Amino acid sequence: MLSGWTTLACSAAVSSSYVGSIYLLPSTRTRHLPAPSPDTTQPQDIATAAPANPPRDRNHPAVIKARLLAVTLASLSSCAAIPCLLAHSQPTLFPTYSSAIPRAIALLGLALPSTPANLARLILYPLGLTASLFLGSLYVAYLEGELPGQRGARTWADWKRKFDGWKGARNYIVAPLTEELTFRSCILAISSLEGWSVSRMIFLSPLWFGLAHVHHARETYIAHGRTSRALLVAIAQSLFQLAYTTLFGWYASFLFLRTGSIIPPFLAHAFCNAMGVPPVGWALKVWPEKKAAILLSYTLGITLFIYHFNSWTDPALFRAGLGVELGRGTGGRWGWP
Repeated sequence: MLSGWTTLACSAAVSSSYVGSIYLLPSTRTRHLPAPSPDTTQPQDIATAAPANPPRDRNHPAVIKARLLAVTLASLSSCAAIPCLLAHSQPTLFPTYSSAIPRAIALLGLALPSTPANLARLILYPLGLTASLFLGSLYVAYLEGELPGQRGARTWADWKRKFDGWKGARNYIVAPLTEELTFRSCILAISSLEGWSVSRMIFLSPLWFGLAHVHHARETYIAHGRTSRALLVAIAQSLFQLAYTTLFGWYASFLFLRTGSIIPPFLAHAFCNAMGVPPVGWALKVWPEKKAAILLSYTLGITLFIYHFNSWTDPALFRAGLGVELGRGTGGRWGWP
């Protein structure tokens, strides 16, 4: 068993390595032009008349590529450390690093489904549960005429612009996958080695995920001009992100522990990134005559989510296909080994 301080130190190290990798090298950092002043001018390249150090925000292709590589290496390094912790905390069961690898794979939720049918269940049930929460957003998309088959629906080129390229790879593949590997797989595995209860893992471990997003406040503050108003915007945005990511972290941790796989929380993360925050207030302003229908659609979505919350995440649907026994020590209520 790990001690409480060791668990805290390891969790902090895993979280810090992920966030720190974003700022470790000059290629991963953003760059903003300083506020102009009467006494200074921005140095320029004579040949191009462009700033010698052009600004780069987090959406600059070079920044995205460098950061994706950095967080991928950080998350893989954290996963590789779990067998070490297993061997350290349970030397009798795992005398060597290699002997701890199979157990680490199970703890990290990396066991693969044994058949296509098992994979389909692992994808469709949790993803359907997540999608039910966005029933109201889908109805709003219908009102806008953006659903497939409608006049205002996105064309293939529109979808390609949204999901293709480095920005799409970051938002819908690499960022969700590496964040779930780090803040779900690794943090939950570390917490389990101290003997945390399921409720503690669900409600406390996501705080690392929420705190990891606070670093965006610095970029927001700089991007808005380093003024007092910029500081307020950065604080407000960070508090919202902290609340939203912690709330999502509860759900993602629940999915992980119920299914025993990283696939459902990864897909839920990517889906939420694609849908965005439900535009309830905006929709009510644009279509006041549809207020009742809009509110009903959101309410129905939440109702469906609650109704299917347990049945669509039942460990019995998934664990046999992953080749790990059902709910060890938990009476079958949890799929995690």
